[in-house]
Amino acid sequence: MAKITYLTLFDFEIICTELKSFFSKNKDPIPSYSQSYFEKLDSIISTPQRTFDKRDLYDDIYKKAACYFYFINKLHPFNNGNKRISIVATGVFLLLNNIEFTADEEVMYRFAKSITVSHRDQEKEFKEVVDFVIECSKKG
Repeated sequence: MAKITYLTLFDFEIICTELKSFFSKNKDPIPSYSQSYFEKLDSIISTPQRTFDKRDLYDDIYKKAACYFYFINKLHPFNNGNKRISIVATGVFLLLNNIEFTADEEVMYRFAKSITVSHRDQEKEFKEVVDFVIECSKKG
């Protein structure tokens, strides 16, 4: 597998700052990085990098991207804007790894909302997110 660039706390600070600027113009609720639940965010940041017995638990780029999308929506590490942040974080991660997240913004938001409110089997639900990411991505 090629070298993968992962998101950091600093990346999430930039994402929140940019979203804050964008949404303040639209009068939408603003995600605040300073009011994040950092223990949850640290867990989300480390999840796509996890290994067991020296093998990646998430063994391809799409599963790693799905970690950001899925776990931000499920764990809610931000006081507001988790769905929007999950979409942007997934897109940024993919772009850093030469893949474009191509789904329409409304399609992504509806899918994120369905994941957030769902209480289905986690393994099946995570697979749906992986499939969504694959379907809505194209290599650069």
